[in-house]
Amino acid sequence: MDDRFLQFLGIAWRARALVAGEYPCLSAVRAGRGLLLLLAEDASTNTVSRLQAAATSRGIPWIIVKRSKAALGRAIGSSQRAALVVINKNFAQKLEELARE
Repeated sequence: MDDRFLQFLGIAWRARALVAGEYPCLSAVRAGRGLLLLLAEDASTNTVSRLQAAATSRGIPWIIVKRSKAALGRAIGSSQRAALVVINKNFAQKLEELARE
């Protein structure tokens, strides 16, 4: 895995700076814990619209990353993940920077 974004995602997961999965992410966003929402490019339309609406209403930036659900899941050592929420400020800044490269 030579993708810096995915490598850093794995580091953030091990540092417990991420929440993974649609419903845990939705809960974290609604609770105000989220700082950055990451959505897989192949996430379902309903998932994307629900999470984007929640993040936008709370002023949380969101990015549709150019990686699949399977790639996001593999990066954190899990099954497929359509959504991840970053809950640490420093990790959020770095992941946003890497996602936009």
